[in-house]
Amino acid sequence: MKINFVGTGTMGSVTRCNTSMLVDDILFDIGMGTVKQIDKLKIYTKAINYLVISHFHADHFLDIPGLLIGRDIRQETVNKLSIIGPVGLKQKVIDLMTFTHGNGDINKYSNIESKYNVEFIELKDGEQYVTDNFRITALSLKHGECVPVNGYILEKDGKKISYACDTTFCDNYYKMCGTSDYMFSDVTMFETGNTHIGLDDYKNLYKDYPNCNFYAIHRGDYDPGNVDTVKFPNDGDILVI
Repeated sequence: MKINFVGTGTMGSVTRCNTSMLVDDILFDIGMGTVKQIDKLKIYTKAINYLVISHFHADHFLDIPGLLIGRDIRQETVNKLSIIGPVGLKQKVIDLMTFTHGNGDINKYSNIESKYNVEFIELKDGEQYVTDNFRITALSLKHGECVPVNGYILEKDGKKISYACDTTFCDNYYKMCGTSDYMFSDVTMFETGNTHIGLDDYKNLYKDYPNCNFYAIHRGDYDPGNVDTVKFPNDGDILVI
């Protein structure tokens, strides 16, 4: 698997783009600014066949219209785009498209699947999406009062990686750590709160999960200092596993 860290920051970060991660042809999250960042990094959207959304906050899904319309302009819709996310995904995308590119016709995007050659896969806690090449399992996470929020375990090429943004600690989060080779996790600040995980706790997870490699994404503009139990990728970094 080739992992491209499109963005590694939080909504308030001034040094990094919003968190987004491309794993081969699977893009995890697409918050505001992500489409331009993809262009900047010369990651051509034609190569993206799957888009996985964690939840419906702006810094995680707001650039969907830019992706869909850009694909249409560049005549890339010959390839189907599968959009995977929590329950309510399709209607949220239609509402977003209507808000950003509407013309007064409330039914303008009723044919969104055929118009942009997309399919929507809505996953509840524990449900899976399986292809010949990979398996994705959705697990509900805890992000304050925001629901639904999905984390994902991707099984591909004999490896298991987990993507957990945004969340604080919960049973499913620990399950992801315990079953994954790599954890790519929200580490927004130093201290853990009821919406995000803090580095002070995250850096010690290796003690309970020695077989997992821990990466900090969705980071604020803090200096992590010298922490040898966690990797801190930057925008545009590439990891091959």
